Amino acid sequence: MPLATTSLPPSTCLIPSSLYMDTLTLTIWQFYTSTRQSKVKYAKKVHLRNALHMVVSGVFENAGLFIVGSSMNGFGSDQSDMDMCLTVTSRDLQQKKEAFVVLSQLLPPLRKCSFIRNLHLIRAKVPILKFRDTLAGVDCDLNVNNVVGIYNTHLLAMYTKIDWRVRPLGMFVKYWAQRMDIHDGSRGRLSTYPLLLMLIHYLQAACSPPVLPNLQAKFPKIFNYARPLNELDMRLELPWAELRSNNPASLAELFVGFIHYYTNEFDFTRWAVSVRHGAPLPIDMAIRRLPPHEQAHTARSFKTTGIDLGEPFNRIELAVRSVERKRKRVFWY
Repeated sequence: MPLATTSLPPSTCLIPSSLYMDTLTLTIWQFYTSTRQSKVKYAKKVHLRNALHMVVSGVFENAGLFIVGSSMNGFGSDQSDMDMCLTVTSRDLQQKKEAFVVLSQLLPPLRKCSFIRNLHLIRAKVPILKFRDTLAGVDCDLNVNNVVGIYNTHLLAMYTKIDWRVRPLGMFVKYWAQRMDIHDGSRGRLSTYPLLLMLIHYLQAACSPPVLPNLQAKFPKIFNYARPLNELDMRLELPWAELRSNNPASLAELFVGFIHYYTNEFDFTRWAVSVRHGAPLPIDMAIRRLPPHEQAHTARSFKTTGIDLGEPFNRIELAVRSVERKRKRVFWY
């Protein structure tokens, strides 16, 4: 939605006036309150998930069905798509072959559902079923056993509970990236998840004092990829008061600081963004953790351009999101 109160900050706002910063803080907050996912929309999505679970359980008796991504992690809007992960086995599936077969088996029963429209099976690195539902009125993507997304959703949701500024900042950073034309994973640009990792890393590593702690370091048994999925509790209670920062920065100060950090301080040729470590990780170290067959390709990609993001739970700890050189220049805007 367009904003009426102010435009996005130009480069001259690295040392902006207090009036500008107050206006920008109000803009970020108003954008958040006017676009965040409502309780009504969330309830409709949960109802849809329950209805779908009944359908898939008729095909896979012990299947689990998890809402993942922005609909569940605190960064969603009423316009957000709904991403879900179906679990049918405790072992890893070959995504291109086995996961595709599993999703194929769901096509007949889903076609019989009166609340599902425009059902398509997309063959990709991670195959997905795409459809439109009439219960929640949302577009849906369903994958199989891509369970790292479940763990990531849980982790990001806990970070939003630590500090009230995290959600509005995350949603505004996404909006800003869309306006700057660097937010579109389908075109080789940044999708929402990498942007949120960049924000959390900034709040961990580049603010003094840090706005966010390193949850994986403080609670390694809770935020652990080996932890059973049925133990991930979105209502988890942590010592929130102890985790909260005394950093008094406003929304505007943190947003401008985010841009300044990735423009002037973070060296993309040397470092990877790492939420797991709560600090930048040397790229050569991150690349060494990749499987041998991926190391050479990844190293070449960083000789041209790219942003290196360490996955918080991925067993190889590295996810590469390449961005065209001209898109990286937007951080100088």
